[in-house]
Amino acid sequence: MPGRRVGLVVHGYPPELVGGTERLVAELGEALAARGETVEVFSGSIAWRPQFATARDEQGPVPVTRVHRHDLFFERWDKLENPLVEAAYLEWLDRFRPQLVHVHHWARLTTTLVRAARARGLPVVLSLHDLLASCPRYHRVKADLSFCEVPPSPEACRNCAPRWRFQGDEEIDASVRAFAADLRAEVAAADARLAPTAGHAGRLLSWLGLSVPCVALPPASERALSPATRPLGARRATPADPLHVGAFGHLHPLKGVEVLLDAQAALPDPRTVELHVWGAAPEPAADAALRARAAERRVVFHGPYAPADLSGAPLDAVVVPTLCAESYSFALDEACALRVPVLATDLGALRDRATDRVHLFPRGDAGALAAELQRLADDPVLRDTAAAAPAPSRLGAAGHLRALMAVYDEVLARPAPPASDAGQRAAADDARARRQHAFLLREAGLRELLRSEGWEDVVARLSAENQALKRPG
Repeated sequence: MPGRRVGLVVHGYPPELVGGTERLVAELGEALAARGETVEVFSGSIAWRPQFATARDEQGPVPVTRVHRHDLFFERWDKLENPLVEAAYLEWLDRFRPQLVHVHHWARLTTTLVRAARARGLPVVLSLHDLLASCPRYHRVKADLSFCEVPPSPEACRNCAPRWRFQGDEEIDASVRAFAADLRAEVAAADARLAPTAGHAGRLLSWLGLSVPCVALPPASERALSPATRPLGARRATPADPLHVGAFGHLHPLKGVEVLLDAQAALPDPRTVELHVWGAAPEPAADAALRARAAERRVVFHGPYAPADLSGAPLDAVVVPTLCAESYSFALDEACALRVPVLATDLGALRDRATDRVHLFPRGDAGALAAELQRLADDPVLRDTAAAAPAPSRLGAAGHLRALMAVYDEVLARPAPPASDAGQRAAADDARARRQHAFLLREAGLRELLRSEGWEDVVARLSAENQALKRPG
């Protein structure tokens, strides 16, 4: 029934941040408002402030309250929990008084969002967009780029979780325990959980050690791209007439473009495959490294792009070489919308969603990818057969919204969670004040430690990283 008050909680929001989750939440907010719901957004921000602050933005169709943190390196895993954010969040809940809260992320906010809302007597829907809840590195990809398959624990994370050189094992172990306990409790406390695929839900809940229901609800995806032009046609690839292969997305090392470049180099004759790469690297040095890796081979870097730029591209095939366990992959939808064969990593949602149009290769295995590229280069019939096979299923915006409204309706039909009484609130306020005191003491100590190590240079690097994060993913 329209007319409800719905609060959306997310780690970033357009126009400041325009990644996949941020865009999804913005589109959801506008769709709910168009239905007659009263919607507000509580959002994190990448913009650091010298003093903790919140800012209300009513310029768009949905009012947004943004939190600006004042602590250093607030993107780090061991600084997710923040009692100042929790206090601002509770003030927002008390002012807006939503009937339902839909939490989409904890990053840049705090790890108490679900439980704090339920303590106010509010039902909470939680979307599990990625793997943060199970990994201090966010993506379960280790520093050596191997993939982690074990639950979070001090033993598993002690030598993997990022740390300052002045942090010992005892502090890291304590932080890992708090991180894992907080996020496990958050996921368990939600009235309903959503995940982009059933496979993603199963993996994440298994790593958290939870046996709770989770609804598989793919994000709205209606990529309408013109088919690629397939310049090679029905011919075998030769040095004079190569196979044109595309890859696109954010050119971060975790997205695996290096694997594709290495696969091209491993071909018997690299001239038989021409690579076309769309996207931006996170920083100039990373861009230079990619170009150096391409050497003098046939590689065209197209730079930043919008999905519409891919329409009708001169491609015979697409590769999705990511090293991450993607939870859905809009890149896969874009690739399949071009109606060409797709080669993709055998991990996460790419494996969950694969059809005969999508051939999987072992994660990070440039040699195996080279063999698959050679097969496509040599066999026009194989290319035609794969291109004609069904693409992975997608859910349009209307279908996604209908399914989400059914979840909202079901949650709201249940008895509301019990709100904390006056005594419980007073105890919670006292505990939060103590956590704020401890947090501020720890932050002051961190500032002094960093100052002694030349922290101005460290902050300059952080600022550059933050600018890179603002770019579309």
